[in-house]
Amino acid sequence: MSSAASAPGTAGQFGRFEILTAERRLRVDGQAVALGSRAFDLLAALVARRDRVVPKDELIDVVWPGLVVEDNNLQVQISALRKVLGAQAIATVPGRGYQFTVAVAAPAAASGESASASAGMTQGGVTQGGASGKVEAMVPRPQERPAAAASGKCRLLVADDNKVNRLLLCRSLELMGHEVASAENGRTALDKLRAERFDLLLLDLEMPELDGFSLLEQRAADPALRELPVIVTSSLEGVAQVARCIELGADDYLHKPVNPVLLKARVDSSLERKHLRDRQRELLARLAPDLPQGRHPDAEVAGGRQSEATLLAARLRDVDALAAQQPAQETLELLSSWTTLMLDAIEGQGGVVTQIAGDSLAAVFGAAGPGAGGVAESAASAVQAAQEMGELVAGFNAERAALGKAPIALAVGIAGGAVVTGQAGTPRRAAWVCVGAAVQRAARLEALASEQVAGTVLIDAATHAALAGRVATGALSPLALPGSAAAVPIHALKAAA
Repeated sequence: MSSAASAPGTAGQFGRFEILTAERRLRVDGQAVALGSRAFDLLAALVARRDRVVPKDELIDVVWPGLVVEDNNLQVQISALRKVLGAQAIATVPGRGYQFTVAVAAPAAASGESASASAGMTQGGVTQGGASGKVEAMVPRPQERPAAAASGKCRLLVADDNKVNRLLLCRSLELMGHEVASAENGRTALDKLRAERFDLLLLDLEMPELDGFSLLEQRAADPALRELPVIVTSSLEGVAQVARCIELGADDYLHKPVNPVLLKARVDSSLERKHLRDRQRELLARLAPDLPQGRHPDAEVAGGRQSEATLLAARLRDVDALAAQQPAQETLELLSSWTTLMLDAIEGQGGVVTQIAGDSLAAVFGAAGPGAGGVAESAASAVQAAQEMGELVAGFNAERAALGKAPIALAVGIAGGAVVTGQAGTPRRAAWVCVGAAVQRAARLEALASEQVAGTVLIDAATHAALAGRVATGALSPLALPGSAAAVPIHALKAAA
């Protein structure tokens, strides 16, 4: 047994997952799940160090003590764990390492639905099949995401100058499972909001020092507070009062005395909407690094940004032939596994994935901001990512061979040049985009690579020049590519061939 398995504090309940280090067992929704010895040691190491990002070298030293191991061995085990725990359970922090992200379950949420609610995030479900005990990762099901209020992890602030109302409202919210703080006036409430993190504010309107309307105005003017949901609780009557609160950004309005059933419904709804917005912001930050921090995803972004960047296009070759020979679920699982591995390689080199379309994806390097590095750095990062992608596919194929499955093949195209990045679309359907001739050249090179030997990585002349001989390449016949007036040289990376 490696040192990871016996590390103190690693046993416990984490959402739907129960980790029993002494018995070297993992349970998901109360069902035992088989893990390989290395995978379990890796999980135990990540859980024991869940308060920080763990570098790859440290994980390798713990899981493979005294052995010389390539990074792809670690990445294959990470992929295996994500299949069981869900893609969000282990986060990749580019350039730093990995971190276990599932929160420790509350004592009252030790099993069943309570354990599921305490996870605070959607994880991939598992089913255990037949006598073989085979575990098949399923697609995460959004309808199984618990309401935010059910998790018992939300922090609420009650602002009301009437002590009786304040105490009773706090008690009602605590009985729902929330952590509740209170403020006796608007000024104190605003100070608390700026000093601490809260998930929801329940706000009275008639308060001394700073009334509810003034607090809403200051919240709307403060980017750090603008996204905080607010439910107004007031005895003021009239449509005008309600309309003014809504205009100032309040999410809901409850008349006093507050009906407890209606209170719970409104609180749960507001927290769930906040949870979805937070999740949307996380995804947008991953796919749209140009979007200003703290800005609502649906907000209009003035202008874009033009920069020199390196584009990478990758495709899982011959997936149609594989799909014709196996069940649909197995094809979906293959695509999920392939995407997981490719994302790890790309994000590990600082790339940003701009598009995922089943058996293909696109990424950009060097367009994430002023500190993203120059053309040479972005080209080197893209090539390194492509090489890591090839190594991960090789490791994945070794696993497939052990199961008697056909290998998969990868095709990659890399091109450099000027691109425009930013947000485009409508307020209802906005997306982060990356456009330019280099994007088209990368896609064209990927299509050409699909016709070459499996594992081929093709690069354009701009990328080849930026690399300045740092990697071995071989020249192919010149070809006209998008953005080129005449035929230009094309190069293949020999190391990945």
